[in-house]
Amino acid sequence: MSWKNRCCRAAIVLAAVGSLFGAGLVSVPAEAALWTESAGAGIREDPELARMNQALIRLAKVLRPAVVLIGVKMEGGTGYSLPENHPPIPPSDLPAVGSGIVLSADGYLLTNYHVIEQASEIEVQLMDDRKFPAKLVGKDARTDLALLKIEASELPVLPLGDSDKLEVGELVLAIGNPFGLDHTVSIGIVSRKGPALGSSGTFDDYIQTDASVNPGNSGGPLINMRGEVIGINTAVIPNRRVAFAIPVNLAKSLLPELQARGRIAWGFLGVSIQDLTQDLARAMGFSETKGALVNNVLSGQPAEAAGIKRGDIIVAFDGKPVSDVRALQRAVSFTSVGKQVEIRVFRGGRLDTVTVKVGEAERVERQASTAPARRDLGMTVEELDAEKAKKFKLREDEEGLVVTDVANGGPAAGAGVRAGDLVREVNRRAVRSLEGFRSALRQGEGEVDLFLLQRGDAHMYVAVKPKT
Repeated sequence: MSWKNRCCRAAIVLAAVGSLFGAGLVSVPAEAALWTESAGAGIREDPELARMNQALIRLAKVLRPAVVLIGVKMEGGTGYSLPENHPPIPPSDLPAVGSGIVLSADGYLLTNYHVIEQASEIEVQLMDDRKFPAKLVGKDARTDLALLKIEASELPVLPLGDSDKLEVGELVLAIGNPFGLDHTVSIGIVSRKGPALGSSGTFDDYIQTDASVNPGNSGGPLINMRGEVIGINTAVIPNRRVAFAIPVNLAKSLLPELQARGRIAWGFLGVSIQDLTQDLARAMGFSETKGALVNNVLSGQPAEAAGIKRGDIIVAFDGKPVSDVRALQRAVSFTSVGKQVEIRVFRGGRLDTVTVKVGEAERVERQASTAPARRDLGMTVEELDAEKAKKFKLREDEEGLVVTDVANGGPAAGAGVRAGDLVREVNRRAVRSLEGFRSALRQGEGEVDLFLLQRGDAHMYVAVKPKT
């Protein structure tokens, strides 16, 4: 068809359409819609999913107001001293941010110790944007827990559940302030219960979850579908959807003492112990592998006074059988300081019973060493035992002190000290005990301490000027 014929046909069509419009007989079809608007006639809604969706909405609406944002101004602006396996916090000019749980209507709050560890000021912000200065009531570095108080009333509270009844596969919510994004809610399941990756401490029975947890969530709640707190979110594996929460039952066992005393008095024997292997048990003439083998007895401590010796196998503590190292550590830690306790030991081919008066563990925090608090070296130093030797890949026959933690941005970190370094000398004096370490430190304010460290086969001197 020629161009002229096509134009003529188009004109005829347009004329016909025009005449129809004039007669009011037809309308121009609307342009095709870009989307389809639902009018309730789409895919049939599953009633179970609808109920679950509404239940989650109700839970979030009720629970979020009882979670607080904790803003922290750091001493020296060094930022968090993060626990092992925690990702670094992105650079920011804002104060460090964490999360907290409202325990009581009159203003008691629970959070992580590492959130407020280096705080010079703590500010709590509620969901309604009210802000309060917070007072630190109690803290415990071992379990990474802290109790705060704000002067407020009629606050919404979160009920605490029973973490022992928690099952793998349960749905859970995590509420907190990741990267300062306040009152964020994420959902996941309980993936596992047990130690975190690489952890080997006394209190490492974490709740593992795949709910989204990031820096800023620390100290916030992990909540079951009944709206009960069953964990305190504390750490994540960087770039992985794996997070860990402290079981709430551990927190419940410590909160009254944190409120009353401001700290936890942990029981202490003064022994280094290791798990029994079949070969070790056989070599010692012991028929089982349950128990804890004593590989060192610290001078001047309760175990030495009670007559416990190197090579003893502790099979029972305070009337309860000891299955392994962790079982004994937990039993001793939770025993009241000063209590007289019977310990059953296997020694020289026979069982014997000794009585020990439980002592108090050294108060050690990550930020400060076990030196007096006025000398803040920014590192933790502990006596070497089999557990720490394994953790830091050191020889078990080494004797002395090991650096177990170095605070980010602290004096020790600036001097090049690393976790796992062995401390051989302090100010030209050989040290083999915490008592010797403390006595060797310089007494004058601002004086520099000289350390001889061993790292692998290498030795080096470092000078650490304490924070004043």
